[in-house]
Amino acid sequence: MKFLAFLFTLLLSFATIAQRSPGYLNLEGTVLGYEYDPGKGIFKKGSIEIHGSVAGVNMEVTSNGSKVTSTKTGVGGEYALKLELGKKYLLTYTKSDYAKSAITLDLTGIDESLVEVGLVLDHVELILNEFKSKAAIDNGSSFGTVKFNNSSSKFYFVPTEFSKKERLFKNIEDSAPVDLITNSLNKNASKNVDIEVDDEGNEVVKNNTKKKNNYTTDDTEDVIETIDESTTLGNFEKVKIKAFKSLEGLTFTDITNREQELKNAWDQLEKDKSFAVTEEDFLMIKAREELLLAAERELDAAHKYIDEQNAKLSAQQNVIYLGIVLILALLIVGFLVFKSARDKKKANLILAAKNKKINDSILYAERIQKSILLAPEMMNAFLPNPVLFYKPLDIVSGDFYWVNKIGDKIIFAAIDCTGHGVPGAFMSLIGNTLMNQIIKEKKITEPDKILSELHKGVVEALHEVNHEDDLSDDGMDMAICVLNDSTLKLDFAGAMNPAYIVRNGEVIELDAKLQGIGGTVRNRIKKEVDFNLESFQLEKSDGVYLFSDGYMDQFGGTTDEKFNLGRFKSLLLELQSIPLDQRYNKLETTFNNWKGNREQIDDVLVIGVEI
Repeated sequence: MKFLAFLFTLLLSFATIAQRSPGYLNLEGTVLGYEYDPGKGIFKKGSIEIHGSVAGVNMEVTSNGSKVTSTKTGVGGEYALKLELGKKYLLTYTKSDYAKSAITLDLTGIDESLVEVGLVLDHVELILNEFKSKAAIDNGSSFGTVKFNNSSSKFYFVPTEFSKKERLFKNIEDSAPVDLITNSLNKNASKNVDIEVDDEGNEVVKNNTKKKNNYTTDDTEDVIETIDESTTLGNFEKVKIKAFKSLEGLTFTDITNREQELKNAWDQLEKDKSFAVTEEDFLMIKAREELLLAAERELDAAHKYIDEQNAKLSAQQNVIYLGIVLILALLIVGFLVFKSARDKKKANLILAAKNKKINDSILYAERIQKSILLAPEMMNAFLPNPVLFYKPLDIVSGDFYWVNKIGDKIIFAAIDCTGHGVPGAFMSLIGNTLMNQIIKEKKITEPDKILSELHKGVVEALHEVNHEDDLSDDGMDMAICVLNDSTLKLDFAGAMNPAYIVRNGEVIELDAKLQGIGGTVRNRIKKEVDFNLESFQLEKSDGVYLFSDGYMDQFGGTTDEKFNLGRFKSLLLELQSIPLDQRYNKLETTFNNWKGNREQIDDVLVIGVEI
C-alpha cells in the first residue's frame, strides 16, 4: 500500500500548475537524470540519454552567500519554490552519486506592474549528470543565468562562458542542461504578459491592442474586427461590426442588420475556438467575447430606443401602456437570455480549462512513462535485429516492454498489465520499478525466479496481507527471455503469455504457466508461486517473438471477428521472409487493414528479435 500511495503522489504531481503571488516568482518543474562522460569521445547533440525523473534532490537557494530557502524533489522529481522578486539568487541542486549543478536567477529590474501581480515559471526541467566529472559546472558554478526581459515580458537564459578546460561539454551549443532550460523558458513565453486587475478583481491584459496580430479596437469605430492573417487559429474570416454613431434616425432594419452581424460574429468565434492552441490564442478569444458582449449591450440599448420611439408615436393611452409592457417584457426576456448565455459561457470556459488541465496531466504522464521505456532507436544496442510494434489504446498504456543486458545475458520481456489508460499506466510503473529492483539491484537473471519475485512484489504492493477482505484481481501477464549472447542459449518463463520461435517455416511455441503475476485469490496469498523454466538452443536466422493479447483480440475483417492466434502465427512466418527494415510496416499495415474503421479495443505490443 505504501508503494500505491507513492504512485498516487507521483501522478498528482503532474497536475500542479503555478499561480501568481504578488511580489514573488512561483517556480515549479522537474529534475531529470542523465549520464555523460566527456572522456569517452566527442559529445554529439541529441545522443544523450535521459534516464527519467530524480527524487530526493537537495535544492538550496542562496542570495549574496546567505541561505534563503531549500526543498527536496518529490517522488516524481517535482519541485516548487517561491522567491521574492527584486533579488538575485543562486539555485544549487545536488544528490549523492550525481554531479553538482547550479543556475543563477536574476529577478532584479522587473517592472513594478509585473511585481504587483507576480510572475510564474511552469514545468522548468533541470538535469543532473550521473557521471561525476571535475568540470567547473560540477563544482557548484552556475552554468548560466535566467533573466527577465521587460519589453517582451519573457524569461530568457544566458549560458556561462567556461574555458575549454573547465566546461563539461565541448561547445556551449552542445550543452543538454542549457538546451533543456532554454526549451522550458520558451514554453513559458506567453505566461507573464503585462497585466492589471479590473474592478471585479479579475486579471486582464493591459491595452486592448495586441501588436503581434494587428488587433485593435476603437469605441468610435469598429466594435470588433477579427484578424485575417495566418495565425495559430487559422485564416479568420474578416467580420466588421460598426458602432451606432447616433441613435437618432435608427430604424428596425438597422437593428435587424446588427443582430445578423452579431450572430455571424458569434458563429465565427465558436469556429475559431476549436483551433485555439496557445495561451495567446485564448487571450485573443476572451477579448473578442468581451467586445461582442459590449456590442450586445449596445444592441439592447438600441432596442429600447426604438420601442420608446414607437411609444411616442402612438396617440392612444392603451397603446402606450401596451408598448411599455412589451418593452419591459423584452428587457426581462433579454436579461434572462443574456444571463443564461453568460452563465453557459462561463461554465464552458471552466469546463474547457479543467479538460485542458486533465489532458496536460495525462500528456505529462505519457512523457514520464516513455522515459522508463528503452527508445526504439536504441533497441539495436541491446537486441540482435529487433522489431518493435507498440500501439497504446489511450495516451498512456498498460502494456510495456523491458530490455537490458547483464554481462553476456540479454534480458527482454513483454508485459500486459490489468486495464489500459491511466489504471494500466499505474500498473506499468509498478511492474517497471519491480523489474529494476529484481534484475538490476538483486542481480537475479533466471526468468522463472524473476517471475516469482515479481509476483511477490505485486502482491505486496497491491494487497493488505493482514486484511484479506481487501484483495483485488489486479496484476499482469508476461513473457520473459534471457538470451546468452555467446552460446545463443535461450531461457524462457511465462505467466499466461507464451513465446514463439520461428524456424524454417515453422512456429515453435514455448509454453507459459497458467498463472498470472499478482491477482491472487485469498487462499493463495501467503503461498509461494513457482514458474516453469524452459530452455531452447537457438540457431542463426531463428526469430523470437514476445507479445501481449491486444493484436490477436482486435476485431475486424469482413466478418467482424478477432484476428486470433492462427492468423498471428501466419503473420510471423511472413515477417521472417521479408527484410528486417520492412517488418514494422508489415505489422502496422496488417493491423490497420484488419481493424478498418473499427475502434482499437486494447493496448498492442509485439517485440521480436532475429539471431
